[in-house]
Amino acid sequence: MKKLLVALLLLCVCVTAFACGGKDVVLTEETFFYGMLTIQMYPDEYVGKKISFDCFTYRLTDTDGNEYLCGVRKCSAGYGCKCGKDSIIGFILEYDGEIPEPKNQSVDTNDKTWIHVEGKLATADVTELEIFAYDENGQIDTSWREYVVFCTFAVSSLSRIEDASGLAYYVTK
Repeated sequence: MKKLLVALLLLCVCVTAFACGGKDVVLTEETFFYGMLTIQMYPDEYVGKKISFDCFTYRLTDTDGNEYLCGVRKCSAGYGCKCGKDSIIGFILEYDGEIPEPKNQSVDTNDKTWIHVEGKLATADVTELEIFAYDENGQIDTSWREYVVFCTFAVSSLSRIEDASGLAYYVTK
């Protein structure tokens, strides 16, 4: 119960810090996880605000075969997920330019296609996707389904990050 209260307090702090006053939102290593959760829970508070963050590209295919190119971070099962498997958190990306293709997508490594993006939420609507999980060998496990929720992000600028050594593959805060 204590952990739940601490999490709710942190969420309230994030809502206050991010949503007040029309300020730009910069998701950092320290704020990415709770910032993303806050944006997903209160998307109408963020439409029209400039948001920037670092992420890796990820091609997501739902159980119906629809593909989405996303900017994500991996989150540990210990942070909000009760299924015991890790998941991803991020945005569906819309961009007029070229988004670099994912690299080592299903492998637990920091060797990914990292990008820095700036833009705004395209809409306050959220998209819930039913996806298949990956097994411990990086293969799709069609017997295990999970649900992820993404907002759509209208990218205004995108740059590739060549040295991602200071970025965490897993977000844990």
